[in-house]
Amino acid sequence: MTSKTLLLSPALLLVFVTGFAYAEPLYDVNVVVQEYDGISASVKMNWNQDETVTKYQIGCVSCMPNISEFSFEDSITLDSITPFPNSSNAMLYLIAYDVQDQIMNARQFLVDLTQ
Repeated sequence: MTSKTLLLSPALLLVFVTGFAYAEPLYDVNVVVQEYDGISASVKMNWNQDETVTKYQIGCVSCMPNISEFSFEDSITLDSITPFPNSSNAMLYLIAYDVQDQIMNARQFLVDLTQ
């Protein structure tokens, strides 16, 4: 009878753990180009809120100079977003940090500023 109890325990633990699982930070990110004049753009980003995240770092790799901002909210509007040379594509990133300033998740986005 003891062996049956041991075999059932992992199954019960699995059900218990998955019942309280939370979505991963940054699983649902929306990027919208609000305005683009052919040189620079204004881009709004929003993402799923996660209680385990203490701050976000949002930036632009393709921008000259590079842009990097911190936010404690689940959305931000970035101005002066510039594309890569001879392109309309910009590279944005979003990083989620925990309470110990450790990276929890990071995502990159290639955004066509003409759309």
